[in-house]
Amino acid sequence: MLSTTSSGAAAAQRPPPDLQFTIHPSASPFKVSQQAYLAAHPDPRSTYIATGSLVFDTSNQSCPRLLLLQRAAHDSMPNKWEVPGGGCDDDDESILHAAARELWEEAGLRAAHLGAPVGSPYFLQSRSGKKVCKFVFPVQAETDSEGRMDVTLDPREHQSFVWASEEEVKAKRIKDMEIEFTHKDLERIVLTAFGQFKTG
Repeated sequence: MLSTTSSGAAAAQRPPPDLQFTIHPSASPFKVSQQAYLAAHPDPRSTYIATGSLVFDTSNQSCPRLLLLQRAAHDSMPNKWEVPGGGCDDDDESILHAAARELWEEAGLRAAHLGAPVGSPYFLQSRSGKKVCKFVFPVQAETDSEGRMDVTLDPREHQSFVWASEEEVKAKRIKDMEIEFTHKDLERIVLTAFGQFKTG
């Protein structure tokens, strides 16, 4: 189902919550800052790190659905789809904290637990010419008393969201709406995440 839930400018200006979450042991290499990680893993393809969050709605175990956000029509890559995420800031405590912060800023969701990145990272170049390495993490988000996740968008960046099934991602279509990802490698990672979810 397509939704455009947003609280306007207030969504973009709300202060971030205290980022408290647990992690899977396999995510430990990312408990360091962007600067520390890049120093320990030099790669000519990247001088910055970005993150993405794979958030599943598992209320129907037989048909899990993944949160996808549609980029704003006035922004770069207009109307394309992605998972919540963005670049690490210099003052982020760790890469994992950057992922949790971006999830809050872009979707209004609090991260409860993060796992190790799904698949291999991919490399891209930003509009300003930055060479970026992007890691995409599985994230369990906090829910309300009824087990729901209340998504709230930042309208400066995204205009709508969907909870997409694996079949819809493969078909690149939800009813009469086309789903085009911002990057082919992100689409690959999303499908890998569905496969990992099914196998536990």
